[in-house]
Amino acid sequence: MASIQKLGNGWRYRVSYKDAGKYKTKTKGGFRTKKECELAAAEVEKKLHVGMDISAGDQLFSEYMRTWFEVYKKGKYDIEHERNIERSVRLVEKYFAGVKLKEITRVMYQKFLNEIAKGHTRETVKKRHTYIKACLQEAIQDGIIFKDPTYKVIIKGEKDAKSEELKYLNFNDVQKLVVETKKNLQPRYISRYIILFAIATGARFSEIMGLTWDCVDFKNRTITINKTWDFKDLHGFSNTKNYASKRTITIDKGTADMLQNLKTEQNKKALLTGLRNEKNLVFVNTKMHPVTNNAVNKTLRTLCKKIGIKEITCHGLRHTHASMLLYKGVNIKYISRRLGHKDIVTTLQTYSHILDEMEQAESRVVDDTMEDVFRAKSVQKNF
Repeated sequence: MASIQKLGNGWRYRVSYKDAGKYKTKTKGGFRTKKECELAAAEVEKKLHVGMDISAGDQLFSEYMRTWFEVYKKGKYDIEHERNIERSVRLVEKYFAGVKLKEITRVMYQKFLNEIAKGHTRETVKKRHTYIKACLQEAIQDGIIFKDPTYKVIIKGEKDAKSEELKYLNFNDVQKLVVETKKNLQPRYISRYIILFAIATGARFSEIMGLTWDCVDFKNRTITINKTWDFKDLHGFSNTKNYASKRTITIDKGTADMLQNLKTEQNKKALLTGLRNEKNLVFVNTKMHPVTNNAVNKTLRTLCKKIGIKEITCHGLRHTHASMLLYKGVNIKYISRRLGHKDIVTTLQTYSHILDEMEQAESRVVDDTMEDVFRAKSVQKNF
């Protein structure tokens, strides 16, 4: 039975137990109310009753999170996702060095978030927090800690996120870009093909580079995205970002014709040079090798600058594709599937700025409709 005691700075419990034939005590204080103290003591006794190690909270937070990553997360996701989780692990190893799990408080954790907010955007801080919170939730489920130190913390960033407006082109600028990109279109300028394909599909760069000819259906004018190309680690095929990223989408006739011409030219090149497209990749240079994101972005910036439009990256073409579909009134559920988003919430969050603009325009339509209704002076009867 635990003993509960009132102290000057709050309530304290003391639990006596037997471990390996020796009597020991577990003491903890600082509880604001007697009820809190009693509940914590009951939890300790419950652990002792089922044979759990009540000293587990003495392990270092950094060691616990590293083990959590190695056992439960490593090798379970695509490499970029895994890399993001490990960044959070390294942050914990840096900022919580020597801190035990049981010692982490909400104040301590909030100070940590405030510190990493310096020089980072809110989105970056939120991403790091998400993985750390997930780890601490596991510690709570394991009965190692009793309270969630991340409860109702405030996430902020001191660095402004890149303006959403800069991430996509308007319809007129896209038309100008397409016209300029199509000039002198030939396989040795493979970046131009990639740019046009990105505009037409909204696919991620890694998905575009991982596309193989067996995934192109010319008859039905569809492409199947089921893998990516990893330049950073594997230098080969890798998994898609998530399960929803595996998808089959339609392509327009112009894009299908462009791909057909590209395939024909590649086959001619192979016969003339003897070079083989061993990976059967759709987008390769004249040496039958994939090109880098930097190479495509360089070409894209050059084209944008030449025609006097906003300079964006290849990823910006993905946003451009989605933006055009939204402005044309395409169903957002379909757009979400076409982009390979995990769920529609991701799409809504990513393109909230466009949806807000559209909502304002729609409100004017509603107002005009209501004015038409209430402007009527008489109603014609139909017999």
